[in-house]
Amino acid sequence: MRVVTAFKRMLRVEGWASVTDVSFDQKGVIVTLRLRKRRRRICSVCGQTGRHLEIVDYRIKRWRHLDLGVNRCLVECELRRLRCPDCGVRYEAVRWARPGSPYTRDFEDVVAFLAQQMAKTPIRRLMRIAWDSVGDIVTRVVADHLSEARFYGLVLIGVDEISYRRGQRYLTCVADHERGRIVWAKPGRDAATLQAFFEMLGDRRHSIAAISIDMSAGYENAIGAVAEADERFRPEIVFDPFHVCQLANRAVDDVRRADWNEHGKSKTKTGRWIKHVRWSLLKAPERQSQTQLARLAEVAATPTSGSTARSCSRKSSGCSTTYPTPARRPSTSTHGWHGRPAPSSNRSSSSPARSANTATASSPRCGRLEQRVPFILHLLVWLWW
Repeated sequence: MRVVTAFKRMLRVEGWASVTDVSFDQKGVIVTLRLRKRRRRICSVCGQTGRHLEIVDYRIKRWRHLDLGVNRCLVECELRRLRCPDCGVRYEAVRWARPGSPYTRDFEDVVAFLAQQMAKTPIRRLMRIAWDSVGDIVTRVVADHLSEARFYGLVLIGVDEISYRRGQRYLTCVADHERGRIVWAKPGRDAATLQAFFEMLGDRRHSIAAISIDMSAGYENAIGAVAEADERFRPEIVFDPFHVCQLANRAVDDVRRADWNEHGKSKTKTGRWIKHVRWSLLKAPERQSQTQLARLAEVAATPTSGSTARSCSRKSSGCSTTYPTPARRPSTSTHGWHGRPAPSSNRSSSSPARSANTATASSPRCGRLEQRVPFILHLLVWLWW
């Protein structure tokens, strides 16, 4: 096999270009290509095609390709410069490189893949490019692979923020739960940031049935503002189970700590018992030791108080919204999503709240803790399911 034929197959230019020369110099391996004479005039920026694109001149352009062993590989080709009525004077489009890029598509795809696995500095050393070039390559690859089809058919979405740089800088990310991928992201984490996403969707937002968010008031206010302006937009708001359990665990620990201070902390027998109950109240039943399960059963054996609170306040966690507690929760939905199976009986039977409802014995180990903990445990189970 000839050398030019081998490079023609490696570069995958068969049918629309040919390899005319392969040379070696101080920069590496230089592969010279020649396009077909009869080819359409296509603007590399806007994609316009036709005879109205005037040929200005011819120039040789080079692109960096994947390395051949320890040698750099450069691809060069003589291209026409076209005068586009919208973009000005631009190079004609080629298949092996993206518009305005000094690298081939194969080279940029490898860099973009490495950017998902490691930081920019090791990529710079491995691919022997500039640090800023890594970000430019990622921008071009992402823009090339983004499609408007990702915004169609959204039913279950999730909204959350992620810190991407020092100094409290955040990105608001919107994920499609059904497809398991991020469909939109924008700097910021306030109501205006999320409202920009719904405004960009337009009528496509009517297909959204449920939105999972954390307990940030900004996201909730943004959904409410869009719902007020659009009567057809009525999604169900579902809170992240992590934050719900975090608030419930914090409430349980606040009550336990208050009783611990009231009973003399660790100076008394009752105070030491309350201190050791901490991990039994916060851990899942299936992860507790036998001693912790015994303590949890002793707390759950105390009957609940006669009055049951009807609301759950989030003021202790910095949120002033108060949500009413319904008298009965449907058993056909889990975590707020429609069509999900009901919780299994095994998991429900191990819940400490159900043990509290069926208990008949009482223990005089502590006062207020025995009265409030069973209700808080019941509230924790309700918030979870």
